[in-house]
Amino acid sequence: MNNRKIGPRGRRLSLAGVSAVAAAAVLALSACSGGGSGDSGSVSGQTLTYWATLQGTGADQTTQTLTAEFKKFTAQTGVKVKLEVIPWATLQTRILNAVTSGNGADVMEIGNTWAPSLAASGGFLEFTPEVLDEIGGQSKFVQTSFAENGLPGKTPMSVPVYATSYSLAYNKADFAAAGITAPPTSWDQLIADGKKLTTNGRYGIALDGSNATDASHWAFFLGEQAGVPLYNSAGKPDFANEKLANALTTYVGLFGKDGIANPANAQNGAAPLTDFAKNKAAMTIGQGVATSLTQLGMDASQFGIAQVPVFSPLPAGGKPIESHVAGINLVVRDSTEHQKAALDLVKFMTSEQEQVTINHIYGTLPVVTSAYDNPEFEDATTKVYQDILENHSAPMPLDPSESQLETLLGGAVTSLIAKTASTGTTPSTSAIVSALNDAQRQLIATTGGQ
Repeated sequence: MNNRKIGPRGRRLSLAGVSAVAAAAVLALSACSGGGSGDSGSVSGQTLTYWATLQGTGADQTTQTLTAEFKKFTAQTGVKVKLEVIPWATLQTRILNAVTSGNGADVMEIGNTWAPSLAASGGFLEFTPEVLDEIGGQSKFVQTSFAENGLPGKTPMSVPVYATSYSLAYNKADFAAAGITAPPTSWDQLIADGKKLTTNGRYGIALDGSNATDASHWAFFLGEQAGVPLYNSAGKPDFANEKLANALTTYVGLFGKDGIANPANAQNGAAPLTDFAKNKAAMTIGQGVATSLTQLGMDASQFGIAQVPVFSPLPAGGKPIESHVAGINLVVRDSTEHQKAALDLVKFMTSEQEQVTINHIYGTLPVVTSAYDNPEFEDATTKVYQDILENHSAPMPLDPSESQLETLLGGAVTSLIAKTASTGTTPSTSAIVSALNDAQRQLIATTGGQ
């Protein structure tokens, strides 16, 4: 993150095979990745290429938004920007081809969970302290978003530009009719409320049970809540265990024994936000859902936004993590002939004014702290998102195999959900552990035993 529906946010596309391509890129770059030209002096008259991800309502809004903002950048610097908005389905291939060839865009947007895998491929400018100073310094960023910038212990190869988080949306009228006075704060409460709300063809909650990327995110934050990290202290995949299986029963069971999620949402083509907007479900959990729901015709007064439930009480070692650190980062191609101009553009995109303007249009969150003082981001919904992002989020595993983790672990979970939805019976803990074992073995095999 694309299986994008209306609205954002962050990467939602599994990067199947990216690490294999990245490995080839490492070999290709071992002789050629030594840093860009580091141009100096005036940048006026130069032209940069910029690859953008799909944001907001899609390609048209992304193109219109960035075209307008890049005109401002050109007026300020004399640097022209050639924009291309690239679909999620082809973006990772385009980026890796750019890395191996030394050609392509000067500045690129990436799903932030790609950062570890792309860092392993090489070919991107490192944001050393000196380089960070050129764009305004590390301290201007929301540090939770900044943390997902590459490989742990290594110099960052990306910086954040848009952010988001998972949250719970609930239909206020449905809650009132059912006598529910507040959104659930624990999973037990969510299930109990969902059963009250599942009536007359309406389900308690709408979820995309077919989306492997979403499923990997759920496995991550449920694991964090249960005190079960997906990788162990030695950096090895270590998620095939009963503790994570029991935590995942909460998610998978929504489609089975609890019966509060529409079984049809376990199939490809699930549209949980549309279902919620049409009152086919009383709750939904997703990334940055408020803007999407208003774009789908709901009035903001019809729904509330709340934090994602957590286990109560938290198990030993558990943390109240409700989301991965979701969002979009910027990278600069290491071999660009226009490094100074590229950094000027990164500085522009992460300036307070641009963060306010662009994130307000997209419905995403700013990644610089000063932007939150703007009235555009002082509403109650944004404050919930901000609290989740800054206080209840953590990066997905910062490992080169992360993209394959999303594919394999997420795929295992969606397969479990599909079986659950078709039978109405939640798999046993041992069956879930078996599925996790298969995914873990494949992950280890495809990463050379790492």
